[in-house]
Amino acid sequence: MKSLSKFALLSIGFITLVGSQVLAEETNYDAIADSMVNGSLAIQPGELVVIGGSPAEVDLMAALQVAVSKAGGQPLITLNIPEANKRAVMETPIEHMSQLPVQGLFLYKMTDVFINVSSVQEPGLFADVPEERLASFRQAGVPLTRVFNNMRYRSATLGQTGGIPTGAYAESVGADPAELQEIFWQAVAVTPGELIPTASKIVSLMKPDAEIRITSKAGTDLTLKVDHTPARINVGRTSDVQAPTGSANVWLPAGEAYGTVRDASGTLVVPWTSFRGVPIENLKMTFKNGEVTKMSADSNQAKLEEYFAASSSKLKFASVIDFGLNPQSRSPKGTNYYSWEMGGMLTLGLGGNLWAGGDNDSDGTLAFHLPGTTVSIGGKNVVKNGELEL
Repeated sequence: MKSLSKFALLSIGFITLVGSQVLAEETNYDAIADSMVNGSLAIQPGELVVIGGSPAEVDLMAALQVAVSKAGGQPLITLNIPEANKRAVMETPIEHMSQLPVQGLFLYKMTDVFINVSSVQEPGLFADVPEERLASFRQAGVPLTRVFNNMRYRSATLGQTGGIPTGAYAESVGADPAELQEIFWQAVAVTPGELIPTASKIVSLMKPDAEIRITSKAGTDLTLKVDHTPARINVGRTSDVQAPTGSANVWLPAGEAYGTVRDASGTLVVPWTSFRGVPIENLKMTFKNGEVTKMSADSNQAKLEEYFAASSSKLKFASVIDFGLNPQSRSPKGTNYYSWEMGGMLTLGLGGNLWAGGDNDSDGTLAFHLPGTTVSIGGKNVVKNGELEL
């Protein structure tokens, strides 16, 4: 999802911005692989399964290859090399960067299941890449975006915001690496049965045109409307994803109810967020008729402005709302570690939302984690001061 964001689901070409670092030696790769292959994805004999990751995840990818083979699937390993990705972005002539990524289309047409594992070693690896170069790659894939999102495959991604915790990522959010690892794996272990009841209650409230109100002590006061796309849940099994068309995707640690939104109006205040590893503090956005009309920040505002300027105008529209449900996932006190699945966490997405069933096909996407918010749907409180009310 997700940081790899959920918005960066398609890891085609050079836009998979993940890093690498060796996972904890005591991690039981075989158990993780078994859970993903047989629990999350229920892989069947004869299915083509693409397993992707960086050099740091080779041992886990190997365990996944074995588990897929034992289930009767046909595994194919793809390797992402972050440093090479950056060199390619920086050194490839612009005229070549705008080519349609047809290799991704062929791969997705053949594949039944995608498994992605990721970790972040260099949070700021792409921070100094000129925005126009990254935009060229993003925009080259736009014609295929709807094609990808309407293909009937299943996917499971291990690693939400920040990926599988590493020392470098922990340092970037002011956290202890060992503590993040412990929180991460405890959250991964939460079962679908623990998540489904609350997820179902939230989804039942997210009826088309229902009003969502978001407030916070930081100054957020924002209203939106639920769009007409049915809301979805992520409880860690693709069989629980009710997607009438397109792919069935889950992200681990699991624990989310999410849907598409429109007509945002009011003020959004984000005390802290990170964009390509660069911290942005006290971000304030004003919305009118669904669109960002004004923006300010105490630090690195220019980075976001460059991104907006280089992206489709549809990036300015609020498009996704996500409620975190996982009782074991949390933000250690005094840190900036936030992730989609954390119990009581609200995440607001801007721009492309085809992955969630929406119709915003912007090449750009943004996601803001909003701890400590109070949220109501149709007048009923769902979250109060960052705590689930259901």
